[in-house]
Amino acid sequence: MHRTLIIQVVVGLLIGGGLGALLGYYGKCSTGTCPLTANPYRGAFIGALMGGMLVFSAGGSRPDPEGNESGYSAGEIQTSEQFTQQVLNAETPVLVDFYLDTCPPCRQLAPTIEVLAEEYEGRAVVFKINAAKVPEVAQRYGVQGVPAVLFFSEGDVVQRLVGLQPKNVYTEALDKLAG
Repeated sequence: MHRTLIIQVVVGLLIGGGLGALLGYYGKCSTGTCPLTANPYRGAFIGALMGGMLVFSAGGSRPDPEGNESGYSAGEIQTSEQFTQQVLNAETPVLVDFYLDTCPPCRQLAPTIEVLAEEYEGRAVVFKINAAKVPEVAQRYGVQGVPAVLFFSEGDVVQRLVGLQPKNVYTEALDKLAG
C-alpha cells in the first residue's frame, strides 16, 4: 500500500473511532444492546470500522513515483505540445489511451494500461490522455468514443482499438510493434 492511502485509512479509523466513542458515551442506548451506543468502547470500535471502510472504499489518490498526476505508471499527456514531443517524436512504439474520468469502461481499463506500462518499460511507451482536457489531440485523431487506444510508430497511428478489450489484445498489438 502506498503511504498516502495508509494515512487516509488511519485518519478514517481515528475520526470514525472518535465519533463512535462520543456516540457511545453521550448516546446511551436504553436497553444497552445497541452496538454503536452501548458504551464508548463498542462505539469506538464500530465507528473505527465504519470510518476505515468509508475512506478505503472512497479510494483516493495514489502517488506516482515519477510525479504523474494520474497516479499511473503510464505518463499523462496534459497538452498538445507535450503530445507532439513525447508521442510523435518518440523513438519507440507508443500506446496512447484516450479516456474520460466519467467513463466506467475507461476506469476498468486503467489498471490494464498501468500493467502494460510496467511490462513494456524500455520497449514501448504508454501514455494516457484525458480527452476532455486535451480535446484538440482527440479531435485530430478522430477519437469519438472512449476508451480509445491508439498505437503509434514513428509518429504515425498504426492501430486503433475502441472500447474495452481484453489485455491480450493490447499485448498482441504492442508485441508486433515492440518486437
